[in-house]
Order: sequence, then structure tokens, then C-alpha cells
Amino acid sequence: MTVGECTYEPGPDEVHAVLEEVKRLGGLTTVQLSSCDAVMVRRYLRARNGHVRKAASMLHATLKWRAEFGVDTLTLAEFGAHQLSSGRMYIAGNDPAGHSILVTRKRSDAVKEGESSAYLRFLVFTLETAVRAMKDGAEKWVWLMDMRGYSRANSPPLSVSMATLRILADHFPERLHRCFFIDAPGIFSFLFNALWPFIDHITRRKIVFVHSKDYAKHVEAVAAAGVDEAQREEKLRAAVCPEDPDAFCNYLRWYCAPYNEESYRALLDSVGWR
Repeated sequence: MTVGECTYEPGPDEVHAVLEEVKRLGGLTTVQLSSCDAVMVRRYLRARNGHVRKAASMLHATLKWRAEFGVDTLTLAEFGAHQLSSGRMYIAGNDPAGHSILVTRKRSDAVKEGESSAYLRFLVFTLETAVRAMKDGAEKWVWLMDMRGYSRANSPPLSVSMATLRILADHFPERLHRCFFIDAPGIFSFLFNALWPFIDHITRRKIVFVHSKDYAKHVEAVAAAGVDEAQREEKLRAAVCPEDPDAFCNYLRWYCAPYNEESYRALLDSVGWR
């Protein structure tokens, strides 16, 4: 089990109590209430350490937010060619445990003034894709944050970063398995330190900073394999650390893989986006 994972598992009585409390809070449609299955409720209970009223309040707020944000109105057609061609944020596949692999590549592009709403909708679209793409009963994602190219010039406004954090913490609880910040420059510490007080202690323990230079031997070997798939696979297997399944070396496969828009569009189609 990953360090920081919640070991508490709610029972059916607690799940029922949360659902009854959500109904009591009111203001929700039958459709909204019917979207709450036991698996979803258990995530909210784990996020609130089994406190029924707190979990119900959190879940109720999420259901209201999803309606106000228009999560169910998201479509693939909403996003232009730039979002899908940039490779800035996408789902790269699944690890052996079935977790979705969410990749962010920080490059020269930045969230410009007036684009924050569109960015947040694309973020939620990507998170919803991660949920749909999970396999084998997995409920979480692994997030690879490639921070090469991060600078003060392309750093998102603090308001956008805070909005992102609120969406993740308030409306996608117990979804993070591991987050790797890769090659984060020193200047990133200003933004990260501003956000740190708002990150809960369990999530903090799931965040790991790594440097690709520490894995240079494997990264260079994979790059040298080029288009030779058999040799590439051999080098990727050599990097795996089976005794520590959550180690970054086990995620080099997705870190090293270049973004392929055609493959990603196929994945989006396979999970039902139109």
C-alpha cells in the first residue's frame, strides 16, 4: 500500500447514513441522487475519516458543483485542436494495478488571461477521462507532472492554481494514488509553497519530487532504442523495480513515451467521449 493511503474502509451502515443525510440536505434532483453509488460514498467517507455528516456535506457540495460546472455537458467537441494536439495534459494508459496515468507536460504555453474557465473545463474533462479509463476496479490515478520548461512567465495565475486544487480536493477525493513532480526548477517552489498549506496531510504524503537525471541510464537506453519496439520494451522492463511498485522507475514507460494525439483520440473514443 502506498504511504499515505487511507486504511479505513466504511461499512454499509455508514454508506446508508451518508445517503440519507445527503437527501436531508435537499436541493438535489432524483437524477443527482441516483448518481451516488456505494463506491462513490465510500470515497467521501474515507476523505472525512468516517465522519458521516462531514462526508455527506462534502458529497452534497460535489453534486451541486457538478451541476453548476456542467460536468455532464462536457463533450469532446467542446475542445479545439490546440488542447488535444498540445499534449499538455492527457491520459497515457494504465499501470499494472489499473490506475490511470495522468500526464502533464509543462512547456512554454501558459494559461493566458481570459482562458482560465476553458482551462478548468479541460482539466475536469481530463479528470473525468482518467476516471472512465481506470481498469480492474481501480479508483485512483497516478499523476506525472513533467515540469521541464516551467518558468515565472508560464506559471499559471495563483487563482487558477487555487481553483485547480479546490476541484481536486473537494470534488475528486481519494482519487490520487501518487503524484510525481519531475524536474521541477527552484522557481516552482514559490508556487508550491503558496499551495502547500491548503493540501491535506494525506495527499502531502503521496507527492514525490524526482529528477530525471537520477534515472538517466534508463531514460537514455530507452531513447537509444528508437523505434525498435522489442529493444525499447527490454530497456523499460530493465528499469522496473518490482519490490516497490510505487517507485518512479516503474512509471518511466509513460514518462519516456512521446505524446501521440491519434492514440489519445482513440482512448477518448474508447471511454465514450463524443
